[in-house]
Amino acid sequence: MTNEACHFAGQDSAGQDRYLVVVADDFGRSASVNRAVAMACEAGFLTAASLMAGGDAFEEAVELAAEYPRLSVGLHVMLSDGCPVLSPADIPDLVNDEGLFDKSPMRAGIAYWRLRNKVACQIEAEVRAQFDKLEDTGIRPTHVDCHHHLHMHPLLFAVIAKEAARRDVAWIRIPLEPWSFVFGLHSPILNMKAFFMRLLFGLIAIRNLRMAREFGLRVASNVYGLSGTGRMNEEYLLALLPYVKGMVNEIYLHPDLDSSPGREEMKAATSVRVLDRLKSFGFRLVGFRELSALLPYVGFVTDPITH
Repeated sequence: MTNEACHFAGQDSAGQDRYLVVVADDFGRSASVNRAVAMACEAGFLTAASLMAGGDAFEEAVELAAEYPRLSVGLHVMLSDGCPVLSPADIPDLVNDEGLFDKSPMRAGIAYWRLRNKVACQIEAEVRAQFDKLEDTGIRPTHVDCHHHLHMHPLLFAVIAKEAARRDVAWIRIPLEPWSFVFGLHSPILNMKAFFMRLLFGLIAIRNLRMAREFGLRVASNVYGLSGTGRMNEEYLLALLPYVKGMVNEIYLHPDLDSSPGREEMKAATSVRVLDRLKSFGFRLVGFRELSALLPYVGFVTDPITH
């Protein structure tokens, strides 16, 4: 990597801005999620949201996005635990008898790999339809990720990255937290799940980072949320912020007024304490759209910090 690339990739250097994108996943899944997203936008903490094209409250989410023009809206591809955009007749091998994706992302991922020669074209068609549905509303997605991170699957990442690049989507999520964070924040409670997930996603990311680069897609230096899924409350975020390192960072949340964990994440996303702590560390809070303008793409993606 060249010195210029290292500089862009977020190696600490004096006087350089550090950027943080805060993303709400599952936007459009339900009215309760949409309300929580709106509250987080009002608080000034949330800068991006990933919208489910097959969500029950998709149309309401599109209307809310128009009310918050600074919010960077991306596509939250759904290929498990939800409803497809295409008719079940068009994707018979991706859905069950009720016309829904498998609720378990693990079972879905195994099935997609086992039947990859049979389902590849159906997956491509469904991903294309989800992008189309979002763009038909006038929204140009700034980023792409996937429900339950299923886009990290070897078959699905290639499909989604290719389609995103074709539509000039700039950013794709590769959920990697630095090891210093995993050991520093989670080792006191011996959270082996956090260690295992970081190890697994780190191995998968090697190929996907290379593929992102080939398609001209950009990734954040570090993405936080994987090991804290379901417990990203105010205290967790306050403890997380000192570990955030790199030039471009992403924190993703799942705010939802209809679940206990979701309400805690909504409170964290509207916390004055969290916002003040973030500012004290000198982060520049931005969305993906603003980030693309501030950091023009020059032929490489930001590489995750692995220490």
